[in-house]
Amino acid sequence: MSTKTKKSSDAKLRQSKSQSRKYILNDGTKFIITEAYNTARTNLIFALSQTDNKAISFTSSGSAEGKSTTCLNMAITFASTGAKVLLIDMDLRKPVQHSLLKINRSVGTSTILSGQCTVSEAIVKEVRPNLDVIPAGPIPPNPSEILSSPNTGKLIEVLRSHYDYILIDTPPVNVVTDSQLLNNYIAGTVFILRDNYSRHNELARALEQIKLANGKVLGFIKTACEVSGGSGYYKKSYYNYNYSYSEPADHKHS
Repeated sequence: MSTKTKKSSDAKLRQSKSQSRKYILNDGTKFIITEAYNTARTNLIFALSQTDNKAISFTSSGSAEGKSTTCLNMAITFASTGAKVLLIDMDLRKPVQHSLLKINRSVGTSTILSGQCTVSEAIVKEVRPNLDVIPAGPIPPNPSEILSSPNTGKLIEVLRSHYDYILIDTPPVNVVTDSQLLNNYIAGTVFILRDNYSRHNELARALEQIKLANGKVLGFIKTACEVSGGSGYYKKSYYNYNYSYSEPADHKHS
């Protein structure tokens, strides 16, 4: 697929923020969707059981794969257990969490890391029960430099003492290297794939970049799955997005 064709395909798959908000978990979400997220949460808790670090990032190989919506929904799912959860938008190039949640991003990650505001000034409290959010803040001219500063590690370390889980939305691996700047501060990364869209060679390249940067992949979540076969119950309960989690045996992909 040529670069031009790929960009055209990405544009078609991207949805308006109002459309994306339809896929945020709520009381009306279908049972099969909430249960899939619950399963992913259980597997992630198991994957984190051997470490005190409960900060994890979410990324994908490219754009339009459902990364940000999935990150938000996993944060909501963790918070539903009563755990104290923080979602941080560290996609400082194309942030969307503020749009999904309809919150202000005049302050956020970028202004914290550049010393323009305090952490407490940037945290949006209780966007959902037990869930706080730090939006991305204004888009800076130098995202990589800001994220690679010592302030990033200090921020995550401080926040870890106040929250049970920290979920971080980061840019796609094959687009920019920003997400790999966090590897020393987090337990690992959850990788997002889009059914019938994500390409094997792009996935392999992204996983290799994570490996080279000493990152750890905790598992995969596949979005926009098509349901074929199965019982009438599942056919009826399916609502556009289905999510599955699998923990990889290793990081080697041909």
